[in-house]
Amino acid sequence: MSLFTAVICTAGVGATLYVETNGLTLETINTRPDTFGNYLTSSFAIVFNMSLLSAGFCLMLAMLGVYFTFNDSLNRYIAVTGAIVGLSILLMGVFPINFIDWHRKVSTLYMLSSFSLHLLCIPNFFITKSTISKKVLALSTFGVLCTLSLMLQIDWSVLDFPPCAHADNSICTVSLSMWLLTNVNILWCVSLCLDMRKHIKHQQSVIVQSSYANL
Repeated sequence: MSLFTAVICTAGVGATLYVETNGLTLETINTRPDTFGNYLTSSFAIVFNMSLLSAGFCLMLAMLGVYFTFNDSLNRYIAVTGAIVGLSILLMGVFPINFIDWHRKVSTLYMLSSFSLHLLCIPNFFITKSTISKKVLALSTFGVLCTLSLMLQIDWSVLDFPPCAHADNSICTVSLSMWLLTNVNILWCVSLCLDMRKHIKHQQSVIVQSSYANL
């Protein structure tokens, strides 16, 4: 399901970018991703928002699988936090930027839960029989940096970011951090899917071997 999350999110965002922009340009990077869900300005807003809704639901189901696959507390904390990330993505599809008050709340939840998720993955890598690979560790470390960048730039009094005051031909750090976090979370889902597949195969082989040993 985490792979479906990545595929759905990539397809929805990619299709919207293809329709709304002329490829990946500096202007695209300087445009906040959530503005593509604006029904008043984006002709592909329905596709963008439906992809968020579907991707969030798939991520919640994936985290349900993680929760029941691993019995230790840290992995279950990761599963619960990942489910909150999925819920916030789903709610951003339900409440796009047109619903500004609710959108600010759920996007802030997305930022904070993403930070918590990636932060929890880092110590998990160093425990015995860790379920976190080096790829996931690297993505989580980068995800923490992206969310920290956003947390330092947000205006907590209104739960929103001030307009970018960047000069011409410069990069808006808010938009860049948002795009980077989006891609980090997509790649995190793909890496998690591959790691989970290896872990489940290993678990199955151990069960089969123990069954033959008891015969």
